[in-house]
Amino acid sequence: MRRKHPVFFISLLGLTASSQGFADGLAVDRVYEPYVNPLEKELEYRRVEVNRSESGRQRDSIQKLGFAAAVSDRLALEAYIIDDDLGEKTIDAFELEARYQLTEQGEYSADWGLMLEYEKQRENKETELAATVIIAKQIKRFTTTVNASLIYENLGNDKVEWDSQLNAQLRYMYHPHLEPAIEFYAGEDYRGIGPAAMGTIRFSNANSLHWQLGSIFGLDQDSEDVVIRFLLEYEFY
Repeated sequence: MRRKHPVFFISLLGLTASSQGFADGLAVDRVYEPYVNPLEKELEYRRVEVNRSESGRQRDSIQKLGFAAAVSDRLALEAYIIDDDLGEKTIDAFELEARYQLTEQGEYSADWGLMLEYEKQRENKETELAATVIIAKQIKRFTTTVNASLIYENLGNDKVEWDSQLNAQLRYMYHPHLEPAIEFYAGEDYRGIGPAAMGTIRFSNANSLHWQLGSIFGLDQDSEDVVIRFLLEYEFY
């Protein structure tokens, strides 16, 4: 049984993130949960559409295709290929992720996880390493999830940058097929907030299809006007 404590632990103040110089270098992406389902495998498609009213390119898009597998009851590994989709159908980068569930669900007042990421550009020497702390807290039918990341970027020619990133989500568990949410993303040159929706359709063989759709609106002049994110994930055993 999940313990219920009247503690709302999230603070968005003082945490910022950088818009990264990689193919998938957008502050808006997804909000990860800390949980790992033993023996589960996943096929994932993710797409982000960006509208920039004051840029020469009015619309950019980035897409990812990934495969994940739980290698133990607490550790999941995932690999992605990334395409910036700017007119050329090419693979622009590769990404590897390792996500570890630190605590049992409901063991403490919040559930904790840790994720490590490695990304490599295909045509240059740019690489990125990121460590993300994942925190989830459930109060009745509301779940709050925070991803706080520290990012190391090697841009080549001895140029190195350190950044931080914050993604947060407040989700209402209305129905397994439909869970409305509000998401917040922070970046050095980006602040955005907006509505999202997600749901899971379960099949008779214990497999499932998970979907997410969000529309994030920039909060200042430096932020993209609108970012649309879409995720489709097929989970099987």
